[in-house]
Amino acid sequence: MKIRVLENAKEVARGAADFIAQELDARPELVLAFPTGKTPMPTFDELAARHAREGFSLARATTFQLDELLLPPDDPRSFRSFLREHAWSRLGAAEERCFLPDSEAADAVAECQRYEDDLAQRGGLDLCVLGLGVDGHVAYNLPRPPRLDTHVIALPDEVAEANGVPPSERPLRAITMGLATLGRARKVLLLATGALKAKPVKMLATVFDDPEWPCTFLARHADLTLLLDPGAASRL
Repeated sequence: MKIRVLENAKEVARGAADFIAQELDARPELVLAFPTGKTPMPTFDELAARHAREGFSLARATTFQLDELLLPPDDPRSFRSFLREHAWSRLGAAEERCFLPDSEAADAVAECQRYEDDLAQRGGLDLCVLGLGVDGHVAYNLPRPPRLDTHVIALPDEVAEANGVPPSERPLRAITMGLATLGRARKVLLLATGALKAKPVKMLATVFDDPEWPCTFLARHADLTLLLDPGAASRL
């Protein structure tokens, strides 16, 4: 595990963009996964600026989304919609090379296996970029007995609320890559900013395989890099 503590959240975004760009320079056909939410937004902004200024592009890369809500794909709350707005179009990605679980599959459990098989056929993830929840979740692997492969999960009401899903549409479900799927990536880059992330960062850095802290199942990864700001690193 490599831990880098940078000056602030903006520097974390720059460091993440440098990391991703270097991997892409070495292998333009990179297979990678991006997170959604607030944490990666500064990194997307930095990469978008490089796309406009320096020609950074995901045109030859392939992306597999970490997770997707079981909502219609064009629903503005879906992660497909999020990535279309904030990542793909801004980074030069070819949408036909950007894959997510089929949120409208008739059999969601079967869709999980299909998604695993599709990823395996493309050689697995070269790089998995992750955020980190305050409860230690990565992708939608929440605190509970661990699930290793891609699976369907019913999300807590607070997660549904954060995603703008009203009570009438709950329980909200999602398909998410499991902990083993994430762990099979050849490289993992985890981003964490703010003091609220200090405890999960500490658990990741000091504990192995604690089901109450899903992130700890990545602690043994052979090529894991943490990029942190001082707040997130404050309990190390």
